[in-house]
Amino acid sequence: MGKVVYRGHIDGPFYGFDDGAVFKTEDGTYWRQARFRYWEHEEYMPEVLIEEVDGELVMTVAGESELVERIDDVEEAEIEGEFVGWDGTKRYTLVDGREWEEYGYRYKFRYAYNPDVVLVRIGESTIMHVKGVHARVKPAGSEDPVVE
Repeated sequence: MGKVVYRGHIDGPFYGFDDGAVFKTEDGTYWRQARFRYWEHEEYMPEVLIEEVDGELVMTVAGESELVERIDDVEEAEIEGEFVGWDGTKRYTLVDGREWEEYGYRYKFRYAYNPDVVLVRIGESTIMHVKGVHARVKPAGSEDPVVE
């Protein structure tokens, strides 16, 4: 057992672990899965424990553990209308009028209407997370995926 960094709940639905999944805890901090591992588990506001073990952060939810990192360059938003997932061509408009389109290819289906969105900046890329699925995005119509 390591040093407890956070003990509480995920703030909202938890969909399990996936490559680069992002999790918000009730204290408002965001955490990103640090390595690839897929584990599907859907639960609303599950208990979560984040510990520092041998210099790494380990998140445990429902008995499953995964390496995570804390992230700070995060923006919350909402998609206007339907969200149907990712297929390499999708473009979505946020309620503030900004449009984002996929950059690269990723196929994941998930339906939602007016869903909450988390935009995460990792280096020069922006990743849009919606209801447990995510893809790299860029401002619609731009050549460069970098957002300043």
